Amino acid sequence: MPRLQEEGSGPVHGFWMSTVGSARPTETGTVHQPTGLDLAMKLHYIKAVYIYSAEMTRDLTVMHVKETFFTVFDQISWITGRLRRRDSGRPFIKCNDCGTRVVESQCDLTVDEWLCVPDRSVDESLVYHQPVGPELAYSPLIYIQMTRYKCGGLALGLSWAHIMGDPFSLSHIFSLWTRALAGEVIYCPQTSGSRRGFPKPNSTGKEPNSIKQVDPVGDLWVAPNKTKMTTYSFKVTVNDIKTNFPAKGFEFEILSGILWKCIAKARGDSELVTITIVRSDPNELKPRAVRNCQMISSVHVDFSVAEADLEEIVKSIGEATDERFWIDEIGERDDGVLDFVVYGAELTFVDLTQVDFYEAKIRETSPVSVYCNVQGIGDEGAVVILPAAKEGERVVTVTLPEAEMDKVKCELKKCGLITPLVNGGG
Repeated sequence: MPRLQEEGSGPVHGFWMSTVGSARPTETGTVHQPTGLDLAMKLHYIKAVYIYSAEMTRDLTVMHVKETFFTVFDQISWITGRLRRRDSGRPFIKCNDCGTRVVESQCDLTVDEWLCVPDRSVDESLVYHQPVGPELAYSPLIYIQMTRYKCGGLALGLSWAHIMGDPFSLSHIFSLWTRALAGEVIYCPQTSGSRRGFPKPNSTGKEPNSIKQVDPVGDLWVAPNKTKMTTYSFKVTVNDIKTNFPAKGFEFEILSGILWKCIAKARGDSELVTITIVRSDPNELKPRAVRNCQMISSVHVDFSVAEADLEEIVKSIGEATDERFWIDEIGERDDGVLDFVVYGAELTFVDLTQVDFYEAKIRETSPVSVYCNVQGIGDEGAVVILPAAKEGERVVTVTLPEAEMDKVKCELKKCGLITPLVNGGG
């Protein structure tokens, strides 16, 4: 299903835009300085959708939502600021309380009807997204779309500029909002003004595999693609993975190994020997601050993945090398004015299985569905894996060049990871 942002173009329609910001003014002259890692992520955006039943949200108004976000933005006012450039060209965020855009829309379906579609990439139409630029001073860093279903249910979709923080930060902010909505007093620590050090791996003399410099994009922050990309989403169960694909390793590593092998087969590409792994930092400080500190690791093998045994592939994923130190250094080059892609620079696997998306409760009830993906994925593609509403299930969202997707689906069916009956056949 394509993006639906015009009246009458589909079940989602009636868009109305307004603004919400901080309740308290930020001190004049306050700025937020992105780190090298932040700047390396600036062409990427995170998209998340939380869908709630009518019983929990029928009487939740736009004003309820806005007033509660006031409380959250008071804690971290720089995420409602606007980007500027220094004389050198380096971007920074001016904390001027310009606010976040709130987009109201309606859906002609009930929540149950909406969730009948197995391919959850349809949820992309519940996220209003505009890239940063071309006028930095007028570009919000967050969009919040509120879609009311005809049954009274509610979808809250967020588009989040990755320069501010990783997917774990977005989830944290949204959970803070639900806690504030419940009347709790919330607190979010400020991001440290000093650069956070990342462990320096043994030098190999090579540039990291997980980041790729692209041609300058100027002030319109859109990742360039040579090919048209498309997205497909399906569910798997942890039990099926462990039963049908026996291998030593964590479920994310096994599932990533299966998908890496399927994509390599579909491409007929014996050179698909390098991937990127993005996952939470096990050493992240608590309580969580809003920032980019996700672990970005690289895996390189010297064998044909398409022909290899799954056990061998999974073992190599478990030995991924953390490259954040080098990415942070590269992001600082030329005082942070260069442009890069990370997701899709190499085939990228994103582990969100440990994110507590379903802890974002309204009236003590979890969302009935959560979707999360990345906008601005490079030509090598990406796979995002996150928990489903049902315990023991995982949502897998694959973004690849359009010309490859049918071949990849065919390989997924051959290996038994998806079936035409359960996953729509595609």
